Amino acid sequence: MSELVLELRPPESRHYASWSARLGAVARFGRPDEVHALCEKAWDIGARSVLAVVDDPIREALVAFQRWRDAAVWAVVPNMFAFIRDLTDLGLIGAARARFLRLTAAAMVRTGLGAVRDLGGIRRRDFATGGLLVAEMERAALRGLRVRRLFLHQQLTEVALAGGVTSLFTTFAARAAALGMEAGLVTNNPVRAAEVLGADLGRFAAVVVPCNPKGYKMFPAAAACENLFRTEPRRYIATELTASGAVEPAAALAHARGLGLGGAVLDPPMVEAMFARATPA
Repeated sequence: MSELVLELRPPESRHYASWSARLGAVARFGRPDEVHALCEKAWDIGARSVLAVVDDPIREALVAFQRWRDAAVWAVVPNMFAFIRDLTDLGLIGAARARFLRLTAAAMVRTGLGAVRDLGGIRRRDFATGGLLVAEMERAALRGLRVRRLFLHQQLTEVALAGGVTSLFTTFAARAAALGMEAGLVTNNPVRAAEVLGADLGRFAAVVVPCNPKGYKMFPAAAACENLFRTEPRRYIATELTASGAVEPAAALAHARGLGLGGAVLDPPMVEAMFARATPA
């Protein structure tokens, strides 16, 4: 396995075993210094990339981390948890406006020109046009970060795959390439992605997918997913390795390594466990 990748996302977007666990995690990882410390632990066990849905604390931590670590950021856009929250509180126009106002003047101009080109889709409230516009505004707000790969958020991906909206994927890949970045996908259903995208799947340098001995979150079935992985294993990056804690980290990594996958995404509990084992008492 060539790459270990730390996964970061807003702590309030995760599932927890209890309310107290949720409160503790949100309080802890809402602080940039705690996020930075987790990045250092991940670096110590060999993770050289960070797959991140970026909020303000994560951005601040990653900017500081990249000042002295040559770590690659794989940015996931848009932050759907925050967007849905803003959609509820502010409405569609308000949510879009909030993202637009975070941009620099130059980015505002570029975003405005892009919106003019896509005016027909915006007027029709086209799913692909709207999703890409929000993703682009959030990508433009990632100033200060060295972003190597740009990933489409899983919630957009799953809806687009279900509806066969190939234009969302091809346009996203083209825009990432124009920015000098590699495009990536996050999905629980790579078999559907392969069916919908066909040869265009090759435009995505990495596809982050669940992979574990329990078949947890592997759709439509573990066997079908693993058969697909074997056709081009280096393209696929394993996530949900421990099946929500049901598999020990060492066994989880061995399973992904046995399939020849290109990397593994480590969530915070897995990083903490591996760091504790690697650190002398």
